Amino acid sequence: MEKEMLRKVQMAQLDIAKEIKRVCDENDIKYFLDSGTLIGAIRHKGFIPWDDDLDIGMLRCDYEKFCNIVDRELGSDYTWQSWHTDENYAHPFGKVRKKNTIYIEERGGRKLKEKGFYVDVFPFDFAPKNKKERDRLVKQRVHLARMILMKCNYKIWQNAGKTDFVKRIGYLCYQIMACFSSHKKLVEKYEKLVKNVPENSVVYEQIGKMNTHYYDVDWLNDVQLCKFEDAEFNIPIGTHERLTEEYGDYMQLPPKSQRENRHSIIEIKF
Repeated sequence: MEKEMLRKVQMAQLDIAKEIKRVCDENDIKYFLDSGTLIGAIRHKGFIPWDDDLDIGMLRCDYEKFCNIVDRELGSDYTWQSWHTDENYAHPFGKVRKKNTIYIEERGGRKLKEKGFYVDVFPFDFAPKNKKERDRLVKQRVHLARMILMKCNYKIWQNAGKTDFVKRIGYLCYQIMACFSSHKKLVEKYEKLVKNVPENSVVYEQIGKMNTHYYDVDWLNDVQLCKFEDAEFNIPIGTHERLTEEYGDYMQLPPKSQRENRHSIIEIKF
């Protein structure tokens, strides 16, 4: 994506984030900037210059509260999308999208009801304290997550117009297994699995991938305001610890070869 186009995309995403902030602030819902967006806030006081998405996190209790009120609280230009609102949606987190826009990823999304610019909203769930139980949970939820992706016709093996044939073959079994369950049933199994862990001091981000990072819940329980572009958003009180756990030295710029858009966007319409 060209630099000028990317900046326009980022500003569209910023508008969505401001709307999420408004809804959360007015309804006493705790949120925080997350992942690369959080790095951007600390390192760049805004977007990482090459980043093509914006991420917000919430502990599960706040995420559920947000899900319950978001449809009636969002402005008319925005809509909430999750696997409960769209049977072609495959992720264990939701998106707030801008209506009447287009932002389609190469790997999937062509059949979604809404395809516009979005901000991801990730729930953080409690993780088992025992390593064996954690490993078992990861395998079970990744198994279900991959089946849901195949159920929704995502092409995980596509990247920049090229096919990863090893990954393509690896997903064949998930494609076959997905034929024997409905989208609704797979989602129910996934949510039952991740929500049944007893409350404790360890949480993880609900992305659905095998590589899982674990965080002390106290790092995320409290928030403080931080400048991001022309606004201020909440960041976790334990931002340094959270980012160090996942990224190591997050203040170090990556090599130029790695400064690229990650989502392989194939169609954009403002």
